[in-house]
Amino acid sequence: MQHPHRLAPLLLLLVTLGLAAPAANENHPGFADFITRRGDQLQEGNKEFHWISVNAPDSLQLITNYRFDLEQPAGRYRLPDDYELRDCVRTVRQLGGRVMRAFVITCRRGPDPMAAFDVAAEPVVPNEAALRVLDRLLQICAEEGVRVIIPLVAYNSAIRGDWHTYGEDFWTVGSPGNRKFKQVVRQVLTRTNTCTGRPYLEDKAILGWQTGNELVLGDDADRHAWLHDFAAYFKTIDRNHLLIDGRNRPTDVFDKYAEFSADPNIDAVSYHTYGNLPQADTPAGTLRLIRNQLRGKIPVIVTEIAMTTKPEALRALLDEIIAGGSVGGNWWAIRFHNRDGGFYKHSDRGSQFEDLNWPGFADPTNYLPEISRERELLGILTDYAARIAGATLAAPTPPAAPTFLPATDPGHLSWQGATGASSYELERATSATGPWTTLASGLTDNLAVHTPLFCDADAGIGQPWFYRVRAVNPAGRSEPSNVVGPLQPAVRWLVDDLFDSTQWDPRSDNLTIDKAYAHGPFLEDVAVALRADASRPATLVYRVPGGIRHFSVTVFEAGVAPRCYLTDAAGNRTELTPHVIAYDGGKRVRLEADLPAASTAGTLVIVLAAEAAPHQALGRVELAWIPIP
Repeated sequence: MQHPHRLAPLLLLLVTLGLAAPAANENHPGFADFITRRGDQLQEGNKEFHWISVNAPDSLQLITNYRFDLEQPAGRYRLPDDYELRDCVRTVRQLGGRVMRAFVITCRRGPDPMAAFDVAAEPVVPNEAALRVLDRLLQICAEEGVRVIIPLVAYNSAIRGDWHTYGEDFWTVGSPGNRKFKQVVRQVLTRTNTCTGRPYLEDKAILGWQTGNELVLGDDADRHAWLHDFAAYFKTIDRNHLLIDGRNRPTDVFDKYAEFSADPNIDAVSYHTYGNLPQADTPAGTLRLIRNQLRGKIPVIVTEIAMTTKPEALRALLDEIIAGGSVGGNWWAIRFHNRDGGFYKHSDRGSQFEDLNWPGFADPTNYLPEISRERELLGILTDYAARIAGATLAAPTPPAAPTFLPATDPGHLSWQGATGASSYELERATSATGPWTTLASGLTDNLAVHTPLFCDADAGIGQPWFYRVRAVNPAGRSEPSNVVGPLQPAVRWLVDDLFDSTQWDPRSDNLTIDKAYAHGPFLEDVAVALRADASRPATLVYRVPGGIRHFSVTVFEAGVAPRCYLTDAAGNRTELTPHVIAYDGGKRVRLEADLPAASTAGTLVIVLAAEAAPHQALGRVELAWIPIP
């Protein structure tokens, strides 16, 4: 949440990234050619085809819907909608990526509305709703000029379904698990797109299918036989698209790949940079050894560049991809806009940069060092995407207009962001036709996670208010969004997302703010407040010039819940018994209370007990209040 008193005077730091794709991708209605293999290179028509781009792991199934008021982990899953898919693909296009990599064809044992296949029984059962997401993704990829790589199975992902989900006999050719996997692959490859009417076999937006994500074959004879058998099976169905061997570890390729590079049914091999060869201590050095060994034999793709890769190492790796003739590389990963406002967030193993949000944002108050690093990483990827494609970036253009989401009051305003917008300007009026005044500028949508983006703390009670928003980037401002209103508030709002302590009363004590892009224990909430000294209680105090009518606060590690008090102007203190809404067995709670209309108490005190869990944390705090005459 960014508040107008905090951000309105801030100058927007220009994001010096190219916000348009290479000119060759602009207004691309589709593709003229399939991507084909020639020796150890890939071809688009009669030209070599190379790329630097990103992974978009949520493009077939979202696993990052970390709303506080949803049971986790079940609540984290949903299927992306049209707006989210368009934002995803357009993000790849704007950063100059020619090829995005999705994640796997999902499966579960038993029916699941978020998985593409139920593989509990044989034959497998498709889920049309999930498969239509892939249909729409392919349609949008063709419209935006971005090709896609799609892995067919995960090696280790119970969340989305992996080879264990098919059965422990998965690697045995002819076994039930092996047959189920082939049934899934056949149904996918021979599907006709419900959005375009085009068979997948004829869809040039598909660069290729990957045998799987991070498969490990090692020296296992059964797994070697499995790959040869599957590659031959795949080519009996689809000879238009590439089949990419989806390896993970460089030690599973180096000195071990002659057998597979000679297989005419395998078109390329990939690996991921989460570990280096013993003979090389960098990703660039590891790639050089692998590439030199396979030169002239088979194309090499770095399908995941580890999110922990630092800028200097990233540049060196991308230089090696270009100089050494590897066909491409994809950063792990980008997260796109959320249909409910803001971006999705996700981190694994404490990574700060797995969830790059395009185009990177200004951070004039130095909330997080990760924000400037994010801009740097995106700038590197954009630069090298243009270099490897031999393209020049077209002049950036202003972003499209955002879409204002329905609102019930001025304290909870959100919009669907525009791809490539580096900030937003919020406008307010007392009539749907204006005149409009700028309420706040320099607003960003990268910090609020599954919460409204803006609180109009100054909206007067009883007056009709109308709102609209514009997207901004270095090229200019968008047209205005749709108009929301009239909103006629009965209260005023104070909302604190705890990015700083500017809204706290000075009597607050023993609190520290923890901010990070990697906040897995806090559902990726960017900022929370904890006890500075976990052995002592802490006090968070808010005071408003009126009477509090409602409050709510979210609490992580809520085994010993905070206690809440109201204090009036005379110093009378009353302990409240808030309504408790518990999630995940009470590990997280939302405390909230509606207060009597006659109350004149304007001070809320929240006390965290010394006996509470050391990492007990407060999230978003909301107060509704009215002025007292």
